[in-house]
This record gives sequence, C-alpha cells and structure tokens, in this order.
Amino acid sequence: MSSKPLWLRAVHRVERTVGEPVEAAVRTETYFDLMTKVTRTTKTAKRTVVGTSTRALHVLNLPASSDIRGLREQLSRMERRINQLSENVAELEDAPPRRKATD
Repeated sequence: MSSKPLWLRAVHRVERTVGEPVEAAVRTETYFDLMTKVTRTTKTAKRTVVGTSTRALHVLNLPASSDIRGLREQLSRMERRINQLSENVAELEDAPPRRKATD
C-alpha cells in the first residue's frame, strides 16, 4: 500500500499530464520571441495610454501622476532641508553664548 493518499496521487498525475507539455513549451525559442513581443507591445500600450491621459488631464488643467510624483520629490527635498536647518538652529541654541569683544 502506498503512503500517499489517493487524491494526492490523482493531483500529481494531472499536474504531470498538464505540466510536462507546458514546461516543454516555455523552453522554446517561439515562447521567448512571443514574450518579447508581448512585453514590447504592453510597454508601448501603457506609454500611449499614460501620454494620452496626461495630455487630457493637462487640457482640463488637472495634475497628472507625473506632476504629483514631481511634487512629492520636491516636498521630500524641502522636508530634508527643513530638518537640516532645524538641527543647525538647535546646535546654535545649545552652544554657549559668545562674548562680545570690547575695544
């Protein structure tokens, strides 16, 4: 008697029946050529949709995702600069007062 349950043996048999032809197919040059074309087509389609939607949003005087991304980057730079300036001010406040030179 086998140690594997009947349902598991059935699943493995179906998996091998389907899996072997699929594995053989994805190792072919045709598959890689097809995937290259699909990837290029998908990228072109996305670029076209993004360009069209960006232009449409700008015509309506609305921000596009690229505009929002630019604002976020600018805000991050400003936050870093403000933090740096806050640290400088804190250092100046913690420093002992300088004595004025008398003539």
